[in-house]
Amino acid sequence: MVKGFTDQEKEMIMTKLIEEGKQQFVAMGVKKTSIAQLTKAAGIAQGSFYQFFSSKEELFFNILELEEAQIKQKLLEKINVHHMTRQSFKEMLLYSIELIEEHQLVKTLFDREDFERIVRKLPQETMEEHIKRDEDVLEPLLKLWQQNGFLVKKDPKVITGAIRGFFTMLLHKKEIGEELFPEVVELLAESLAAGLVEGRSLS
Repeated sequence: MVKGFTDQEKEMIMTKLIEEGKQQFVAMGVKKTSIAQLTKAAGIAQGSFYQFFSSKEELFFNILELEEAQIKQKLLEKINVHHMTRQSFKEMLLYSIELIEEHQLVKTLFDREDFERIVRKLPQETMEEHIKRDEDVLEPLLKLWQQNGFLVKKDPKVITGAIRGFFTMLLHKKEIGEELFPEVVELLAESLAAGLVEGRSLS
């Protein structure tokens, strides 16, 4: 029989699962991390895990969204929401890549095997909600820049999709080549900025 927990116990266990999950996922990846390891660290029976998450992939995704919220906050603090140039748009994209590289757990998402496993295991509505949250952050900014004449008049959802596509190249780092990757990232950021932002070409 699965033990019931008080609200205080649930909060403490959730915190422990998130802390341990972050460490294990960064060190071992999603596939090699076991629910037994996570529950042992949290001091609960293995069956009790499912009172909190339907799978270890859902736990990973929960932690991922916490990490991504930090990245988005840092990004919003750096950019000028009232002005946008091709150069600053390019710098925004490159800074985003830099932040992903700094956040080890987010970086593990771009291991293709882990990424495909997570997508398979999560309910479709979870991924759709995640994409919607990304759009909710970006679209007001894109519309503001369009209204001020900085951004081309394309559907903000299309622009959001193009930006998301830029980040998916992290899934193909090995195919691109480790030594070429930084230059490829810069070229694609420059190309995207030139295609989306009104103004003079980047020098």
